[in-house]
Amino acid sequence: MNESKWLTGADGDAMLDFVADRLTPRQWVLLAAAHVRRLWDMLPPGVLRDAIEAAERAETPLSESDRADWLRRIEAATPAAVEAVEAVQRDIVKSADPDSADQENPVLARPTQIAPSFPLFRAASTHARTAIERIGEAMGEAVDAIRPLFSEPTDAMLDRVRAAADQAAETRTRANQAAADAITLKQEGDEHADRAAAAKNKRLEEAKALEFVRLLDEGRQGDAGWEAEERRAKASAKQLARLLREVVGNPFTPPQFDPAWRTSTAVALARGIHDERAFDRLPILADALLDADCDEEAVLRHLRGTELGAKEPPQHVRGCWVVELVLGRWGPLPPTPADAKPRRPRLRDDYDLGLPPDDDGTAFA
Repeated sequence: MNESKWLTGADGDAMLDFVADRLTPRQWVLLAAAHVRRLWDMLPPGVLRDAIEAAERAETPLSESDRADWLRRIEAATPAAVEAVEAVQRDIVKSADPDSADQENPVLARPTQIAPSFPLFRAASTHARTAIERIGEAMGEAVDAIRPLFSEPTDAMLDRVRAAADQAAETRTRANQAAADAITLKQEGDEHADRAAAAKNKRLEEAKALEFVRLLDEGRQGDAGWEAEERRAKASAKQLARLLREVVGNPFTPPQFDPAWRTSTAVALARGIHDERAFDRLPILADALLDADCDEEAVLRHLRGTELGAKEPPQHVRGCWVVELVLGRWGPLPPTPADAKPRRPRLRDDYDLGLPPDDDGTAFA
């Protein structure tokens, strides 16, 4: 790892290897919470969102009793959260009649009749049922990502959060795709029924309906291959890289910061940005620091999203290193210990595969 790779690279796992033995407990929690934030819009208001907020706001590690209390509250809130997202999804796909997903044959007045559009309606109902089941699974996986926030803040904790959050995001995507497919199939079924009503060859129309279903399902199967998994892994590593730059800053060239720049105005702005997640005010904080005669380019550029060499603007989260610096809670990483052992990242799904842990409790690739 070198400074150029740190500032512009997308290999978050290599970047984490470089700094893992020097992160503070608070930084581990902030990195983990930022990953869970990806699922925020899926979480119902209440305990699950409050848990993320509590983890982010804690300036020192929570006590064991506080962690246990949060875990009990999360456990108690989970069934209602699952029911809530399933209810929302059911309302979205209700036109596709998810409760008919088990119906194998159409209900006809005469046994010799053919229902040309039935394959479309049956597939719509099946996809609707799948959409409801998957969104419930996604919520369960989201809870699996929240729970570790209240365990010991270590690399193993972050690994568990990342894997569960990635899986929840993937399951949610598949749930929403199933819902979209259910609606598409229902609409096609309605239109196909109108077309088939006047058709003389009902079996031909039924074959057309079956072909529509086949093509749609085959197209979705292409989203589950190794190439798709590799794309998701790269996206996860890139997300981690952006978060590390946001929370850690530049470990190669720490910024110079004169305490005199920490004026009451700057501190008040930074506190408001942190408490309200009002990252749109970061340029205003840059102006306040300028008014205090701050001339540290790295600080001002980060706040304005104009960092040199950056391919993308920073992804701001609670724990932004400049906000933390102004609030007096951030410091440069200490030097790498001479006897530090390289961190070997775990397999993304190692705990699903049942791999044995290493001596320190972490399973490795």
